[in-house]
Amino acid sequence: MSDKYPALETIDNDLTSTEPGKEFDSDFLSREKELLGEEFKTDQDADVLNGSDDDDINDFKEQFPEVDETEAERQEQAAAETEAETADEGFNGSNDNHLIQGESEHLKEWKERRELEIEKREQANAKSKQDIVDKAQKTIDDFYDNYNNKREQHTKEVLKEQEEFLEKRDGFLKRGTLWDRVNELVGEVGEPTADENRDKTRFKGLLTKLKGKENVPGAGGY
Repeated sequence: MSDKYPALETIDNDLTSTEPGKEFDSDFLSREKELLGEEFKTDQDADVLNGSDDDDINDFKEQFPEVDETEAERQEQAAAETEAETADEGFNGSNDNHLIQGESEHLKEWKERRELEIEKREQANAKSKQDIVDKAQKTIDDFYDNYNNKREQHTKEVLKEQEEFLEKRDGFLKRGTLWDRVNELVGEVGEPTADENRDKTRFKGLLTKLKGKENVPGAGGY
């Protein structure tokens, strides 16, 4: 009987031997087991002693996680995603900048070649245009030179012929009588064309008789 129900001093000693700061409820089952022995032991004691409460608490925490922890994890995940996106954007941006820079270099070279070709083409066109203008100007100058030369030459020839004609005329009028000059002109003109209806033999004979006679009518020219 004494084994099952120990003395009060023993209980007091057990109570006083408890470590300071240790709560009474935490060792309740242990003390009951020491006092009552194996009779008080049940199947649920192992679960309680082994931390079944901890399992329930862990299940509760898994189903209902703490807000601060979830928020921290979400922030960490968002920060990681943002960092990855930033790195990706930086990589893509660097590639885009490299491509844009490459395209800019090629575009710059193409523009320089195009401007050089345009400049050469304009120079060639300007030279060709100037050659055409020079050739046209030379043609016009040659035309006017030839025209002026020919005109001057023609004028000289006309004046010369005029002088010769006037000189010949004056010399002709100074020779002999009027009838002498008429006979000379008839001789230069030649024999008249024969006309069946008219006979000019008598007229020609009359002119021949008047030749060399200064006292006949009209011999002086009036």
